[in-house]
Amino acid sequence: MPTTLEIVDLAEGHSHVRIVGPLDLAGVGAIELRFTASTASRRTHAIVDMSQVPFMASLGMGMLVQVARTLAAGRHKVILLSPTEIVATALRTARLDAVMPIAPDLEAAHGHLRT
Repeated sequence: MPTTLEIVDLAEGHSHVRIVGPLDLAGVGAIELRFTASTASRRTHAIVDMSQVPFMASLGMGMLVQVARTLAAGRHKVILLSPTEIVATALRTARLDAVMPIAPDLEAAHGHLRT
C-alpha cells in the first residue's frame, strides 16, 4: 500500500493532515515534502491524524520530530491524533510523546492546542 497524505483542513490557526500508509523509507519519501509544506511551512499548530499508519520506522519518527522542532521554535505544537496501538507504543518507547502530545480524538487534540 503506498503512503499518502490527505489534507483535512488548513485553518487559520492550525493544519490538520492525515497520513495513510506505513511511515517506512518508501512512505516517508512519498510524503515528506508535502507533509513539511502542509505543516512546518505554514507556521501554525499541526494536528497529524495517525489512525491509518500501521507501521512507523525511525525515519518516520525523524520526519515528525523535524516538523515538531520547526514549529516549536515559533511556539506552535504538533499533536498526534489517534495513532494505531503499535505506532503509539513506538512513540512512547522513544519518548516522543513528550515532544508531540498524543490525543485519542479530535476534541482532545483541540484541547492540547489551547494549552
